[in-house]
Amino acid sequence: MARDRGGLTVDTLYGLMQSYENKLGGGEGIEGLYGSITQASMQKVLECLKRNSGLDSRSVFIDIGAGLGRPLLHAMVSIGVGSAWGVELDRIKCDKAAAFCRNVIQQLVKQELLRSTVEVPSVICSPVEKVASLEPATHAYSFWEGVPPSGKEAFGKLFVKSRTLRAVAVVQRAIRGQEPAAMMRDLGFGPVLLIASFPVKMSGSGRAFTAYIFTKITPAAANFLANVARPSSAAAARTPSPQHSNLDPHSPNLDYTSRVLKSRGPELSSPLKTRKPEEDAAQASPAKKPCAGVTAATAENAEAAVKPEAALAPGRAKAVQQVLLTSLPEYSRRTKQAVTAKGKSAGGKDVSKKAVAVVPDAERSDKAPAMATRSSQRLAAKVEAQKLAVLAAAKVDVR
Repeated sequence: MARDRGGLTVDTLYGLMQSYENKLGGGEGIEGLYGSITQASMQKVLECLKRNSGLDSRSVFIDIGAGLGRPLLHAMVSIGVGSAWGVELDRIKCDKAAAFCRNVIQQLVKQELLRSTVEVPSVICSPVEKVASLEPATHAYSFWEGVPPSGKEAFGKLFVKSRTLRAVAVVQRAIRGQEPAAMMRDLGFGPVLLIASFPVKMSGSGRAFTAYIFTKITPAAANFLANVARPSSAAAARTPSPQHSNLDPHSPNLDYTSRVLKSRGPELSSPLKTRKPEEDAAQASPAKKPCAGVTAATAENAEAAVKPEAALAPGRAKAVQQVLLTSLPEYSRRTKQAVTAKGKSAGGKDVSKKAVAVVPDAERSDKAPAMATRSSQRLAAKVEAQKLAVLAAAKVDVR
């Protein structure tokens, strides 16, 4: 858990900051809003900047709307940035920030958690609209929920103007109905790329916000991406349509591969196989012969519906009869076992009417009398019709 918050050193830092903030009477002022995200949330923002935009010991970290300077101290202790400074509108907060940062740094140096040569973060008291430049800052951060649109636009102009700024992290309410990068462009930040977004929480209240991490797309990179996207559209325009497939092989409207294939001859004109004519591909499959003795529905039309093949061997009559009888759904596993127990073969030679019965009344597990229903009567009639058809087919074979 300590690793998610930045380690024991960062834990010590937050203990000192809480102690000195209480001695200063809190971080509130008379202008703007005061608030900071939790230790774990700020650590996640810094780790994302470190992993994706090169935040390290050579970086310069800036906080727009710095308050007491908590994010500045966190970046110095956790990442070890070379220097950090902030911009704050409220004079009372600026005065508190000077004493706050100085005392915390002194305690960290005394505990040998920072070098004695480290610079105390400075907080400039000025509205962001009056700041001339953000250089030499390389990474910017802002909890700008309470910053007015004019302040955000001024921040965007300074971000575009800076030659050293590479990335910016902003914390606000979740953006709905608009792409975050498009929103930043509308605020004047120029072309930016959204690296990540994740939920964060306010310290104290636990109110949920969202952190958005962006990197700057330089003009050279923007031109490169535009040039990369341009040939694909040009290539799509040069692709010949099917209606122009009969053009001359040396026509400039055909690409190199098409010209080579056409110049090699008709056998190489297309790498794909030619399709067969529809009348050849859609040939009707031969009709299958109906099975004898299976489609009988009633006893009256059984002999008319069942016409066995003349080539059927006489010795197969009993086998056909047995297969048809045992394939009936009424010929269950328990019936087969009953027939086998009586000495008759389940694959057998001698199949009587008793083999077709589902379960004899004497072998029923329940002693309740069987009640005839309409479905059972229809089933019995169907079974009787099939038996008659089978017997009729057997008689024909014997003759």
